[in-house]
Amino acid sequence: MTRFANWKMLLPLALLTIVLSVYASRSRQVLPPFEGPAGDPERTWPYAIDAREKCWLRFKREQRPVIRVNCFAIDGTLYTHSSRMVPIANLLGESWTATVVREPHLEVLIEGSIYALRAERIAEDATRRAILTDRHYNYIPDAIQVYQLLPR
Repeated sequence: MTRFANWKMLLPLALLTIVLSVYASRSRQVLPPFEGPAGDPERTWPYAIDAREKCWLRFKREQRPVIRVNCFAIDGTLYTHSSRMVPIANLLGESWTATVVREPHLEVLIEGSIYALRAERIAEDATRRAILTDRHYNYIPDAIQVYQLLPR
């Protein structure tokens, strides 16, 4: 057998090993303590919150109930957005964007407080692009979904 033939046989095994490793690491993900006083869901966000602010979402689902996202505020409203890879990001499980379609009520842990909010998708493309431009995106991929985090 040639070296090339050996490599062709090992490549699928190597890819399978990588996929299984990623899946195993996701299932063992250590979650942050989701605790803190209840925040006022009616509050406005009068200052800029950017991606450096730790922001966690908790959903009513079994797999990955808590995820880290980028939250930011514009004109007093809190927002988050998906990754640009959302159409293919969760081949091994349900995307959080699919979860909020089914159940928009969630909890947001930010600044040490927990806010009972709902996620509302920004469907109008011009508004979505304006928000992401304010978020300092130079190039705006079509796949990024933007959500307002509003009082329930």
